[in-house]
Amino acid sequence: MSESLAGLSSARLIECIRALVRRGNVVEAELLACLGEVDARRIYLDEGYPSMFVYCVQVLHFSEGVAYKRIQAARAARAHPEVLAALNAGDLHLTAVSLLAPKLSKECCAELIRAARHKTAEEVKKLLADREPRPVQPPSIRRVPHPTKPAEERLTETVSAKPQATPSPQLPERTRTEPLGGERYRIQFTADRQLYEQIQELRALMRHQIPDGDLGKILDRAVGVLLEKARKQKFGETSAPNPSRPEEPRSPNRHIPAAIRRAVWRRDEGRCTYTSAAGRRCNSRDFVEFDHVDAWSRSKSHSLDGIVLRCRAHNQQRARVDFGAQHMARFQRRSGTPTGFESSSPPAH
Repeated sequence: MSESLAGLSSARLIECIRALVRRGNVVEAELLACLGEVDARRIYLDEGYPSMFVYCVQVLHFSEGVAYKRIQAARAARAHPEVLAALNAGDLHLTAVSLLAPKLSKECCAELIRAARHKTAEEVKKLLADREPRPVQPPSIRRVPHPTKPAEERLTETVSAKPQATPSPQLPERTRTEPLGGERYRIQFTADRQLYEQIQELRALMRHQIPDGDLGKILDRAVGVLLEKARKQKFGETSAPNPSRPEEPRSPNRHIPAAIRRAVWRRDEGRCTYTSAAGRRCNSRDFVEFDHVDAWSRSKSHSLDGIVLRCRAHNQQRARVDFGAQHMARFQRRSGTPTGFESSSPPAH
């Protein structure tokens, strides 16, 4: 780029990123077209490689995962030119094409491309699962070797359940979710010995209520109890709330009354309310916090109209605007917050 990145305005930087993404979409489509031609002619054999996959990994230095996806996408694009047009336009990403590839046919290609447009990989998986629902898989427990301590054992639990919430985009590697279609998911995680024994004890204790010991049913109840407790702790949810004033004009206490927390949580639907200049709301459910529109350190008041939900990142962004980046940096150093991690609101906010 001819311009220094540090000298670019935020708007110009975003504009440059969008232009680069558009250019990257065009390049990706052209690359897949060329890979498809090399694959069809089997030029990799002339070059001394036994397969297109080995050629992509050893000559083009793709990772194994990327090589697989690009080969699958290139073959799909060769059979269905509409795929290249969708990639070129940015309607589909590489992973989406690789997921759609086995299901594409002359009859359904255009329909699937439209349905998968701008969808995430997980959304495409759910789309395909809903088209061809898979049978419910029975709960199972199996031993797996510990990655670092061979003498220990971990236990992997697999259950099928209805979705309770949108999965986090950054799940740990040992936790996996897979849509089965019909609003059902296969959830797999690795448990240690203590959790395994607790699950077995819970199974035994609940046999009168759940005779077959179905783990999906047990976890459904357990998660419901924990969710009720978490809601109560977070915003004072209760079946019989005490009457309370909708606002506290002046309060020396930072603690927000439960009635206000409940009302704010319902109004904002438990999601971050930050809205960009272009009108896009954040809507994150992760690390959501109650934030005073006018910082409590100045207003010393709590009110329904004066409090909103914001995720931790946008809460901290607001704090930096209100109190300055240097103040926030000092607070993070005092609180021991690692660099690059958004901490909770500082005492002054």
